Amino acid sequence: MSKLFIRPYDPSRDFDHGLHVFFATIDPGLDYEPARTIGSYLWYKPHVSLTPSTCFVLDDGTGRVVGYCIGCTDTTTFAQRWRDEFAPTVDPAKVPRPGEKCDVEGMEKDDVKGFRHAVYNGECSMLHEWPEVLGRKGYGRKLIEAFFERVKRNGADGVHLDMVRHNVNARAFYERIGFQICPHVLDRGASGETGVNGIVATLVKTL
Repeated sequence: MSKLFIRPYDPSRDFDHGLHVFFATIDPGLDYEPARTIGSYLWYKPHVSLTPSTCFVLDDGTGRVVGYCIGCTDTTTFAQRWRDEFAPTVDPAKVPRPGEKCDVEGMEKDDVKGFRHAVYNGECSMLHEWPEVLGRKGYGRKLIEAFFERVKRNGADGVHLDMVRHNVNARAFYERIGFQICPHVLDRGASGETGVNGIVATLVKTL
């Protein structure tokens, strides 16, 4: 029987398997088109394309990725590279540019329009973890700890992530490993809460 293990992301063989994990484990609230496709341009493709050295995967022992933790060391630098290098490669037939009217069903929904804007403007989280079997044997924690170790070695003194705010199980997991809600107002006071903006909650942790 093959044994699960954590290893660095390998651009030469892991992209498709990782993308499968993304689609298979996407939050139910986002599991519709075009949010699924556009989401992959927000929460998967930029990180593995631009910063593969700070991405880690859970290998099922046969080379297949069944979970991952992907991210970057410096969000400001990463966002600029996103705008300069990744955004120009996005296919506008799949992700219409902000402001362009589109007849595809769902493309003009407010949240989807926000995602389209984010894709072209590098609005990003520092890390994303999309598990398929991470609940077993503590692999979620082990993946994130591998990420923490790498970015701390690269000079980061803290991390942040964005998550769907109604995902209480994910929130509980992140809080167990030391994340807290961002103490700043992110939505200009619309919600009356700190650390939230629409459907997104931002969590932070000091390394």
